[in-house]
Amino acid sequence: MLHRVRPIGWACLAGIPLAAAAGCTQDHDLLGRDPPAAASTSGAGAGSGATSSSAATSGAGGGDVVDPPGPTKLTVVNGVADRDAVRFCFLAYPDGTGAGVDPWPGAGEGLAFARAQVVEPLGAVIPEGASVGPHVIAGDLGAIEGLDCAEILALAAEASPPIVAVALPVVPASVFAEEKSLLLVATGCLGGEGHTDALEKQACGDAYTIDTPTAGLVAVAMSRWTRFDRLGLQVAHASAATPVIDVHLTPDRSSVSGVILAQELSYGAISPSPPFAGLAEADLGAPEDVAVHAYDPVDARKMASVPMREILANSDVEASSIANGRGFVLVAVGAAPGTERGGFWQPHTYTLLQSDP
Repeated sequence: MLHRVRPIGWACLAGIPLAAAAGCTQDHDLLGRDPPAAASTSGAGAGSGATSSSAATSGAGGGDVVDPPGPTKLTVVNGVADRDAVRFCFLAYPDGTGAGVDPWPGAGEGLAFARAQVVEPLGAVIPEGASVGPHVIAGDLGAIEGLDCAEILALAAEASPPIVAVALPVVPASVFAEEKSLLLVATGCLGGEGHTDALEKQACGDAYTIDTPTAGLVAVAMSRWTRFDRLGLQVAHASAATPVIDVHLTPDRSSVSGVILAQELSYGAISPSPPFAGLAEADLGAPEDVAVHAYDPVDARKMASVPMREILANSDVEASSIANGRGFVLVAVGAAPGTERGGFWQPHTYTLLQSDP
């Protein structure tokens, strides 16, 4: 059976203060900046250091680009590394009890690992004008069918409950008033019976033990900036077990060299800004045959490669929709790159999102 854990969790919120939570080490202009802090960069991956391999070539968006405004959109990703699926309770903070609030998403099977879903309409899920205290729910999701969030949290507090409910850091009300395309990723591990292994820190982060889970939240704004003749590409780092990575992409076309999408990308950050615009659709070749690689920034060692075919299987983005004039975000989730498969954790992978859904 599962036991309930209720840490505040690690938090990376793109420069916006979080209630009772630390900031993030990051290098990007989104909703502001925050100073470096060690708490959100614990894990088994490489530290910051030298740039990655010169075998790849870079292509920045370039210039002082103003991100176009637009209606507030919210995309949520399940990056919880030790669960197959989760649901969420988004409660008004600090007074929301969850009474009368339905868990999200509405489907009983929940949001699968590495899958994303746009919250539409926003007001039906996110309390209007209030800060939000998200809770992530996992375990026997069938046991919460027909329950509201107050009843779910009460069930999780019972002895030997069938579910685990973890309170994540509070998201200020001002975030949801931004005219931005917002991304929230639940990260880390929730712990529970059987969730221990010799490789647990590579799966969940340096701070992880079965009794000290590392559930956290990454929140960033995805850029709406695009070029009509290029693809727009960003990478969001939401793998709590990996402090810093370089991310490369190898097109299918043999005539096009590999490119560096993001360098020294820290957990909780999104990069580059403006988006990478060094590839056109024709340069990419067959999207299914593209590969995404994670490198150690210190010694330029390739730690893992993930085929785009797998990434597309995690995503609702169709290969045919990857076209010039559109923007996309790769979200890194799961265990540290190179961690052996077969434990209680999900492997290192990515999901692909439209930056302006």
